[in-house]
Amino acid sequence: MFILYNDILKFSVSLFLLFLIIISPFLDFFSISSIGWTTIFIILFAITLWVTRIIPTAVTSMLVIILFSLFNVLSFEEASTSLGNEIIWLIISMLIMSFAVQETNLDKRLAFFIVSFSKGRIIYIYLTFIILSFILTFIIPTAMGRLTVLLPIALGFINTFKHQIDLNFSKAIILIITFAPYLSTTSVLTGAGGSIYSISLFRSMAEYEWSYLYWIVVMMPLSVIMLFVLWIFIVFLFPSQEDYLYDIDNYLRNEKKALGHISASEKKLIILYSLLILLWFTKSLHGMSISMSALLITPFVFFPKVNIIEWETAKNNIDWGVPLLFASGFSIALALNKSGLTDVMRSFLAEYSKIFSGFLFPVMLVLLLIFLRFFFTNYTAMVASLMPVMFSFAVSSSFNPVWIGLLFLVSSSTSFLLPSQSAGNMLTFSTRYYSSKDLLLLGSLVTLALILVTYITAFFYWPLVGIPISK
Repeated sequence: MFILYNDILKFSVSLFLLFLIIISPFLDFFSISSIGWTTIFIILFAITLWVTRIIPTAVTSMLVIILFSLFNVLSFEEASTSLGNEIIWLIISMLIMSFAVQETNLDKRLAFFIVSFSKGRIIYIYLTFIILSFILTFIIPTAMGRLTVLLPIALGFINTFKHQIDLNFSKAIILIITFAPYLSTTSVLTGAGGSIYSISLFRSMAEYEWSYLYWIVVMMPLSVIMLFVLWIFIVFLFPSQEDYLYDIDNYLRNEKKALGHISASEKKLIILYSLLILLWFTKSLHGMSISMSALLITPFVFFPKVNIIEWETAKNNIDWGVPLLFASGFSIALALNKSGLTDVMRSFLAEYSKIFSGFLFPVMLVLLLIFLRFFFTNYTAMVASLMPVMFSFAVSSSFNPVWIGLLFLVSSSTSFLLPSQSAGNMLTFSTRYYSSKDLLLLGSLVTLALILVTYITAFFYWPLVGIPISK
């Protein structure tokens, strides 16, 4: 009955916002034009649909583009031109490459190789899973994608060694694969859809161009520290009664044997990924953008003689709704500017500059975003819908918009308190190896640690490496 009422409430809110969109052309108050009110209501309508998932995310994204056109906020050409943005092609390339990694079982081979370094000691097994999650960030551009790689491997460990392990081991290993993929999200530029999408916003709204290498310099230390903190929390909160998993070498040997010798497709894919990362690191030498480098390498996975994966297989297994989500986010950013809402925000900030000055603004921003994350089960959807709004504020403030943008990305990646906060949480929670109390306990500590580490990084490390706090 509660579920029924909840669905009715979600549907009613959506209908009310749709009604506001329809009447918005007749509104004109609070220094906001009718076009401005239309833009506000369309954004709220989109956020409601993305949060509630009444309809698929991709369908909502298409609605955003058509509503901006239908109510004359943007022409249809302006609203739909975002589909040609180079970032769309970057995410398509990364989705194809990450699918190739999973299709060839290169991810599993890498996993068993990394875990073998633990030598069976349980606290090191925990650490190897964390390291593996971090390494997968370079080749799989979604936290959920990394989690789905790690989950069957973790369950395999639990089932194989069920006579040696206790409840805490099972709990710890599943919680690690729940947290680590999300804590790694911002460590590399292509680590998540939200980070990839943000590149274009940094360029268009903050006039700042990121390089792959410089992003690593700025963002990776924060992620590495948080992954280490996660390991410490896991070891002390869920201590295992045993120190070692015996006969782990035989288990890993059998798993590797089942995979067989490294295939020609895996070798080719390693070469392609190596070339791609090399192109990203050497952008200053050849001048190709991150997106162009990805688009140069990706088609080779389908070439004759290379033939790592088949196009038909990739076409049927890749989520093509993700590029649509990004396209709608770009349309939101354009609509904010064209409707005049950016100017309204600028005036608002000028009037209340004292409130938003000093240490208070970033503190309140981080806390607000952590709160808003409760309502978004998808990191990319939150970034796509709210980051353009945040940049509009930041550009008009005394703070460096790039610095604020990084704070936004880190704060929006927090989803560690409730099972419903992310698809990854819901998936691992369904295994019943940990309780909601376990998630809340570990998640609260990780969130508090992340806030502290983020503040220290933002106020001391980022200015040191060239990202000043103020303009």
